[in-house]
Amino acid sequence: MKRKSIILLTIVGIIGLCIGIIFYVWNANQKEKEAANYALYAEYYNASDVLHLDMYTREYERTGNPHDIELTPTDLTYDLLQRWEAITEVIPMIDYPEEAIELEDWLNVYNTFASNRFDAEDASKEITKRGGSETTNSMAINDYLLYGSVYNDYFREFLEENGIEGPDRRRWE
Repeated sequence: MKRKSIILLTIVGIIGLCIGIIFYVWNANQKEKEAANYALYAEYYNASDVLHLDMYTREYERTGNPHDIELTPTDLTYDLLQRWEAITEVIPMIDYPEEAIELEDWLNVYNTFASNRFDAEDASKEITKRGGSETTNSMAINDYLLYGSVYNDYFREFLEENGIEGPDRRRWE
C-alpha cells in the first residue's frame, strides 16, 4: 500500500510540476507579448507626436492589436515633410523616405526621421557656427523640420542661400 501511495504521490507531483512549468512559460510568453504590444503602441504614439499625425485607436481599443492603430497626416505633417525634403536637397547626409511617405508607412517615416537626428545635429552645429560670436545650435535643423522655427541668423542665412524660404518671414508677410 505504501508503495502505491508513493507512486501515486510521485505521479501527482510530476503532473503538478508540469502544469506549473506550462503555466509559467505561458505567463512569460503573455508578458513578452504584452511588452511587445506596448512597445509598438509607444512607437505609434511617438510617430504621431513627432510627425504631427492624427492617431485613431478605436479599433485598437477593441482588439488590443497595435497594428489596428491608424495614423493620418495633417496639414502640419505635410508642412514638416515639405521642410524635410527641402533640407535633404542641400544636406544629402539627411535621408528623406520618399517611398515610405508615398506608401504612408508612417512608422518607417518616423524611424527615418529618428535615425537622422545625429546627422542633423552635426550639420546644425556646422551651419550655426559661422561668424564665431554666436554659440552653435545643434537643434537648428530638427527645430526647423519639426516646428518651422528659425532661431539663429546663420541658419536663416543658410536657408536663404540655398533657396529655402525662412518660415518666420512667410508668417509675417
